[in-house]
Formats: sequence, C-alpha cells, structure tokens
Amino acid sequence: MYVGPSQHAHAWRAFFTARSWEPQLFADLVERDEIGAAFFEIETQINGLYRSLQMSQALAQRFGLSVDEDRRGEVELKARWLSLNAERFREALGPAQRELDIGLMQWMRRASCLSVVIGAGATMDAGGPSWAELVRRLLLRVIERGREQTEMRPRPGGTRENAEFERVVTAVEHLAAGEDLRARAVLASIEAGQADTEALMEGAQICYDFLGQHLFTDLTDILYENDRRPGLIHRAIAELAPAVNVPDRGGLLPGWDAIITYNFDDLMGEALDEAGLARAAYAMRGDELAGDPNTLAREQGQHALHQGIYHVHGYTPRRLFLITHVRFVFSTSQYECTYGGSRAGIVGEVFARWLANPVHHALYVGCSFADEEMNRLLRDAAKVLPGRYHYALLKWPGSCRHSEASAMELALASAPYLSMGVRPLWFDDFGEIAGLIRRLA
Repeated sequence: MYVGPSQHAHAWRAFFTARSWEPQLFADLVERDEIGAAFFEIETQINGLYRSLQMSQALAQRFGLSVDEDRRGEVELKARWLSLNAERFREALGPAQRELDIGLMQWMRRASCLSVVIGAGATMDAGGPSWAELVRRLLLRVIERGREQTEMRPRPGGTRENAEFERVVTAVEHLAAGEDLRARAVLASIEAGQADTEALMEGAQICYDFLGQHLFTDLTDILYENDRRPGLIHRAIAELAPAVNVPDRGGLLPGWDAIITYNFDDLMGEALDEAGLARAAYAMRGDELAGDPNTLAREQGQHALHQGIYHVHGYTPRRLFLITHVRFVFSTSQYECTYGGSRAGIVGEVFARWLANPVHHALYVGCSFADEEMNRLLRDAAKVLPGRYHYALLKWPGSCRHSEASAMELALASAPYLSMGVRPLWFDDFGEIAGLIRRLA
C-alpha cells in the first residue's frame, strides 16, 4: 500500500481551506484518491491544526495575552470531524489497516516524531519475568529468607594497621504473623493465575514495607540473572535509533524522538550500547530528573546528540549503581505518591513532551494496558487532542487469524483502545513484533 503525499494535494488543500466542509465532498475526495494518500493528507491536516494552535498559544503566553478559546474549540471540532468522517473508510480496509498505520508511522519516524513506549513484554521477550512473576519471586524471597541484619566486623588475626573486615549476619527478621498470611495469600493467587493488578500491587507493597529500598537490590538480581541480554524487540528498536537527517527541523535528530519504558531494567540501553550509539537513561532521583549517559555519550558531551531512554517507574542497571535516591514505582504507596497529585517529574515530562504534543506520536510495544495509570495518561492526552491517535502493537484476541477477521470483529476488538486514543496494530504471534518494528525503517 502506498502511503504518502497525494497527487490530488491541491484538491485536498482546497477542501481544508473552504469555509465549510461537506461530508459528500470529503467522501468523493477519499474515493477518488489512493487510500494511503488520502489518509496521509487527513492525518497531516489534523496534526497541522493542532500544531498551529500550539504555536499561537505559545505566542500568546510569550506576550502575556489570553488564549483564544474559540480558536481552540474550532480546531478540536475540525480534528474530530476529520477523524469521524474518515473512520468508515479506514474500517473498510479490514486487516489492511495495519499496513496503513505502518506507512503513516514510517513518515513520523523518519521525521523523528515517533517515540516508542516499552512495557514488560519486551523484558519477557529477553527471557525476563512478567510483573506477576517478579512479584511472585520477591514474595517467595521475603517469606522464605526474611530480612538479614548485618554488620561489618574485623577478621581474626588482623592488626590495627592492617585490619580486614567482613560482613556478618547477626540476625534474620521475618514477617509478622498477619503480614505473613497476607503475603502467602497473594502468592497463592499469583500461582493460581488469579491475581489482578490490585493483588500484585498489594504483594509489592508487602515486600516494600518489609525490605524498604533493599527490595530493589533483590529486584536487580532477578532482572539480570543468568547473564540476561537484550532480546529481539530491544535489538529491533535499537536498529532504528541511529540519527536521521530532518532538514526542516535543523538537521540530525535521534531515530526515535524518545524511548519511554515502564521497565526497571537497562536491557534497552544495553541494546543501544551494542549498536554503538550514544544514549542516556533518565529517571527520577529524589525530586529531580537525572541522566545516566553511556561511555560514548559522556565522551561526546552533554550537548551532543544522543538517544534518550526515559524510565517512568525507576531504573536499576546491571552494573554497581547507587539506587538509594532513585524513585521507583512498584508498590501501591509508590503509585499513589507518583500519580496521586499533580503530574510532575518524569510523568509530567512524558505527558507534555510526547503524549499530549500534537506533532509527536508514540508506539506502545509489549504493553498489556493493565496499568490504569498508564491508560489515564493516554485518555487525558486524547482529551487534549481529540481526533488524534497513538499506536500499539497488540496480539489479536480472536479465534481466527488477524488477516481473516471481519470489519466488525476488528472494530469490536479495537474499541477499548480507540476510546483512550490508541490505534491497535494486531499481530497473531509475539514473534512478529521485532519484524513489525523493523518495517518502520
């Protein structure tokens, strides 16, 4: 499917600049054009509407002027109109909608306007644990091992001038009876495959209350056990990270506008290291957004081009790394602290710069959409920019193959995601993900 500028661009411009938009004239334009060209013009117009509004708002703010609410309402109305009137033509494509969206995202990525958002599925693709498995393993450690109390003591035979010390376990604490019962109940629900998000967060909270920040030392051990390395998904993303030349945006820019991850591990960063690319991991350290550049990025300097990786829920690399002040989002209390008030820190950064920014789109990879806080960010972005969508690679839930699904089956499966401003790109097998990412080159 061709996706790109239309040979009838002049007719589209005439329609978009008309005083009123007639649905039949719009339908005639779509039907006369190649479908991929028609949607290229429609999506470009929607982005252009919001971009012009964004620029006028920035100008008003600069000069202390009030924002024109009528202008905002007009833009939102037009964007909704275009999206709604185009939807029946999109639905008529059936499974070929995926080809259309891949074509649109190719243009976005080549302009460094596409970000990728990574969930636990990418870590699992590399042999790592799911969230449920991670909580299960941590609960087992807490129940079976407890918490060791240690102190440093001098080794026998040393002298004052040449003393050697060793860490000695002086006591082992275990969960109180009530907490032990709670932990075992959550563990049983996980092992029975019945634990929902609330139960998993309860299990994480039990571990965090008992171990404190030491929890993340255990977590790091699990994430990198057996010398785990980046998976196929990480490597496919890394292949598209080299800089792209975007003349109308000033020259070279990162291949991905941003890499945003909900995972603690640094496997995505290690894939970029293997590809020989400058990169920096960003996470909250206390109340500040702090960066951890790789060797190449440090050598080139902080103002040089590098690929940013934004760890929304915390960051723990393989190497020895001080995590004392790193802010993690794993347990119930940590979710409430991060998402309960106004959006600040890395969450606010991700929302403002990428999710609710009219000229930037995101592709969600390895995300189950079980995290309600992640979904709320998307819903809020959709409210700010109605008629505009992000994308997600998702496993087809039907009994038939995706390519055999009817338009009605596709519409029903897609509806929950479209309601939060996300267009699904369905696949049948998880092994397809890396290849689909590579097609965005």
